[in-house]
Amino acid sequence: MENRIYQITKDELNSIKQQLNSKSNTWIAEIDGDNISTWQDYADEIERVFKFPANIIEMHVNGLSIDGYLDWITDLSWLNANGYALIINPYLVKLEKIPGKAEGWMGITEFETLMEYQMFCYLLMLLEDKEAGERFILSNICEFIQVQFPKGELEWTSLRARRQLVRVLQYALKMGMIISREGDEDYFLKDETSDILYENTGVSRYFIRNIPKDIMDIHEPEDFLQSEWFDMEEDRGIVRRQRIYRRLMLSCGVYHTAGEDKDDDFGYIRNYRRNIENDFQSLFPCQLHVHSSSAFLVLEEDCSMGKVFPKTHAYYDLLLIVHDDLRKRVKTFRLSLDQHEGITLRLEEYLAIVQRLIKKNNALLPKKYQVENRRVEDSAMDVCNLAQTLGFAQVQQENIYIYPVAGKITGTYAEVTE
Repeated sequence: MENRIYQITKDELNSIKQQLNSKSNTWIAEIDGDNISTWQDYADEIERVFKFPANIIEMHVNGLSIDGYLDWITDLSWLNANGYALIINPYLVKLEKIPGKAEGWMGITEFETLMEYQMFCYLLMLLEDKEAGERFILSNICEFIQVQFPKGELEWTSLRARRQLVRVLQYALKMGMIISREGDEDYFLKDETSDILYENTGVSRYFIRNIPKDIMDIHEPEDFLQSEWFDMEEDRGIVRRQRIYRRLMLSCGVYHTAGEDKDDDFGYIRNYRRNIENDFQSLFPCQLHVHSSSAFLVLEEDCSMGKVFPKTHAYYDLLLIVHDDLRKRVKTFRLSLDQHEGITLRLEEYLAIVQRLIKKNNALLPKKYQVENRRVEDSAMDVCNLAQTLGFAQVQQENIYIYPVAGKITGTYAEVTE
């Protein structure tokens, strides 16, 4: 799951609006940027399209301040729209998908290391000072990023460092933040002196969420996880309901975890499962599955909304087969579930299971994934990484924890003899 900025044509925008209008619980806010030249113009439009209650407007008799704007734009509870805000202007459409609970797998899947996130943030800083349409070269990026690190920590003579930067640049290109005008990243991989001409689109300024508090008050990473609801009571009313609905929509499942009391999110789902299911079914075909310590929103066969699992890919097939094997092991008491319906395995044991299943089903795999053309150890690790990316498993030092959702999504090829 990732926030994304789309550059689209007017016809595509009209098509999206038509689709959104067909959804009974989708709030659409449309703003014409050509009519906005000052902060007050923007604030007035925001009050209009988001239908700010009269008492809020009266609180800001001299106009909506920036602090007031941040307070109310991150609330919007009066809209009862499941916590989603769609912002439309002549330049882009941005849909922010804010999870009810941040989870480890919710990163940028193209990035492989912490260094790449650091490089990406520095790239955003560089673009912040550039106008839309302004051109610059790769060496400008390299110089700017390098000086942000302690001397000697980042050297572009390192192939690993260049690969990391290329992944960052390719992601920025994919997201429409920059345009490559001349040159190729592959040449930079071969020679650190190679240059590329880029153009800034201006889209990068919309990528990061507005932090609903003064960033100077943030001292620890955990501070970013504090609720966007400010001082509102988070476990009551619409605030809690929106958080839970977002968890069901944007996570593989909602689990009851150790230390949570009877008023946790899972307890709320268990108590109001019928109402929750009816709300979702009014929007798209789905079912709410609630078990002893887990809950899942499952799309029906004819619903292809958003990213779905499985895709048509060998590793997705293998992951289904691995889940089926694990489920059989539980049924035959070779593996046991913990109190929350999950499984803990030694990572070495999990990879051995995957390798055995790859060899067993080798003839049914696409040729490039067969053991004759790719090391089985590499394919097994790729499957393990995919399981983590999708939120089905989490590596914990020398172990791997398999979440309950794995038992619900299984599959097999036709019968194959060992």
